[in-house]
Amino acid sequence: MAITFAERADQLSDALRDIEHQAEEGDQLFYCAYLLGLLGLHSSADGEGSEQFDNAFEGTLRDTLDAENVTPEDQANILDLWQQTCDRSK
Repeated sequence: MAITFAERADQLSDALRDIEHQAEEGDQLFYCAYLLGLLGLHSSADGEGSEQFDNAFEGTLRDTLDAENVTPEDQANILDLWQQTCDRSK
């Protein structure tokens, strides 16, 4: 049985919280909070499959980063953290 989007969002949130607890700098905490907030908004989406959720969320994340005029450096760091989170929660 495939994992639901809500279950995948929970997995990713748990992985991000682990990263957040180990963070030693303010920027890392900000990046974690940013992703956790966006995940919370998308956790109720209907669908199934980890890869499908991850791909859809990353598209939304990239669009949101652009729309909010996040600096290129912060965008790169947030996207890197997103990839680390996905890798950690497989």
